[in-house]
Amino acid sequence: MEQPIAQLLPSYHVVVPNRAHYVYDISTTDFDRHLEVIRAASGYANCPLTFDDCHISQFRYALPLLQQHGLKARFFAVVGWTGKRRDYMTWLHLKELRAAGHEVQSHSFSHVPLTCCGREELSRELRHSRHELEQKLGNAVDLISVPFGRWNQRVVEASAHAGYRRVYTSDPMSPMRIAGIDVLGRFIVRRSTTRDQLRRVLSDDQRELRWLRTRQRLSLLVRASIGDSTYFKIWATLRSGKQPVADSR
Repeated sequence: MEQPIAQLLPSYHVVVPNRAHYVYDISTTDFDRHLEVIRAASGYANCPLTFDDCHISQFRYALPLLQQHGLKARFFAVVGWTGKRRDYMTWLHLKELRAAGHEVQSHSFSHVPLTCCGREELSRELRHSRHELEQKLGNAVDLISVPFGRWNQRVVEASAHAGYRRVYTSDPMSPMRIAGIDVLGRFIVRRSTTRDQLRRVLSDDQRELRWLRTRQRLSLLVRASIGDSTYFKIWATLRSGKQPVADSR
């Protein structure tokens, strides 16, 4: 397993040129400041920041800032959205990411919660996305970020059988090894995330980690009380209400 600079890897979703409104958006100004913190963190080369979904804003706004700071990232693509949803990257975008020295890995095929999939559907989500990315991009795909951060032993075992060697979650957890592969927690960056908080996470500040884990437990309790189906409907509604970020191409 790679040796990270901290227990948690920072993970981003949407980067916007103006003020962020959605909880997982971040403005270019704040992202630029975050990159300064990440670049200054000891041992960064072994702990790349990550992006989920491959939203077009990551290509338009995050990529130039990454290049400006000389940093590399790991992008997790939803294969079924690639080139089909207007607010998400095309295969050409993904190829350009690869050409610029960034990684492109799997975020499943259709972004369904893998814990809710039956055996055959789960296998398709894992294998189809991996196969498609390898065929289109010409590089090995053996890492997966699980949609919605949802995972369990069955999902990890299925990922191992599908050829993955590492699973990324959204839980603020310490790295562990299950079914012969690594399961890594991440720090999901929000619009409210400050430079100081990011610095504390990257320096493995135990008080900050305890707070993140407490917040995660509360979130799971809320999700359990309303049920997964209601939770995912709320998430979809919030996402559909976002202003589209058009590509200039």
